[in-house]
Amino acid sequence: MELNSKIYEVFADEADRSVIDEVHLGLGYTAITLVDGRCGICASLCDPKHAFAVNTDGTDYEGRAAIQMLRNIKEENHLKRVMAIALVNALNQPFANVLPEGPADFHKEMELPEGAKIAMIGHFTPIFEMFEERGFEVRSLDLGKGIGDPEKFYPWATTSADALVLTATCVVNNTLEQVLARFSKRIIPVVLMGPSTIMRKEVYEDLPINYLAGSAVMVKKDLLKAVRNGRGTLDIHRQAKKVFLKVK
Repeated sequence: MELNSKIYEVFADEADRSVIDEVHLGLGYTAITLVDGRCGICASLCDPKHAFAVNTDGTDYEGRAAIQMLRNIKEENHLKRVMAIALVNALNQPFANVLPEGPADFHKEMELPEGAKIAMIGHFTPIFEMFEERGFEVRSLDLGKGIGDPEKFYPWATTSADALVLTATCVVNNTLEQVLARFSKRIIPVVLMGPSTIMRKEVYEDLPINYLAGSAVMVKKDLLKAVRNGRGTLDIHRQAKKVFLKVK
């Protein structure tokens, strides 16, 4: 996957200079901290088949150079990828911290027409409901949550949708490029969102992604407690700042 190589390329130098402090593998989210205080997160359970999976990676990363964990971004193993993306978000935390929060009327930023059709891959209930409340037609596909049928969703989405919203789950499970390839014949605004989102436009410069909406850790102590206690996105957001970046 070219995206994995791009992530490695963008962050390799910084990872080579950084040292991992602690690894926190929670039921809902994984957090990686660095010895200089930086912290990043990534969703742990992107698909029910990964629930309660034992970490088979025998490497003790704590106290070691971050580059060792970053190499796992090119792996297929689920937990290795989760840790690598959480690490990338820790490396990128200073940059993400100074990004602005997303616009309240996100649909205006995307210049969506009245009654627009929005395809959502990975279901975020608050975002889904926000679009519906504004009169848009929204359809979701989230196999992990048992929502939608690919055989019905993709024919509609690739021919009728006015915008595409992707959750960062597709980065974690290594399907982002495959999904975007389905939409290659039409140019529509594409948003990548969720706490796991890597907030650096250089990562996506070769992909048709227009906007990034993610998170930057603000209250590390409380966030790590939420991770340890297996909390989900709503609790994680209480300890993080929602951030926004226009890619192109």
